[in-house]
Amino acid sequence: MKAVLALFLVVALGTTTYSQDIDIYSQKKNINYEFPYLNSQTSFEEFQLLNRTLRLQDMAYAAIVPGYVHFKVKDPLVGWSLVAYRAVGYAGLTYVILDGSYSITDLLNGTPSSTSNVSDYNSQQDITYISIAIVLSSYMFDYIHGRHRLEKKQEMIRYKYGLKFNMSFAEPPIKEGNFIPTFGMRYSF
Repeated sequence: MKAVLALFLVVALGTTTYSQDIDIYSQKKNINYEFPYLNSQTSFEEFQLLNRTLRLQDMAYAAIVPGYVHFKVKDPLVGWSLVAYRAVGYAGLTYVILDGSYSITDLLNGTPSSTSNVSDYNSQQDITYISIAIVLSSYMFDYIHGRHRLEKKQEMIRYKYGLKFNMSFAEPPIKEGNFIPTFGMRYSF
């Protein structure tokens, strides 16, 4: 109970104070993109994705809100599936708690009472371990895979508009020798 209270206080104080984030080293500028200009074909969604960063505060939010990072990365299908997985894990823990035959601490410590049915106890213990594994793995997948997806999307946007930017300043190739250009074309994106 003390650990839950401590986690709540860290998250609450980190999000309600006037600090931007609860990172140790704050950055003074946005390092996600370095464009000399913003391309006119860039959509608002692409611009939002370029400006997103995943910080320690987002990691704390992902522990509380299932699928938070994937929703932030604009990947709602995976986000909603993580909501469903986490709901299944919480449902298993709720079942074990409401059943009331055994306490969670007894199930986690592996100490059944002498009057209990061993097979029933083992099934309750299995449900507890599986539910905790589902909750923790969905949280870890949300943060790790969400961070990977964000970086990939940012790379694709940078590549797309960086390539267009570089092609607009490319000079047409002129060969040395007896070649005399009589007609030339230049495309600008």
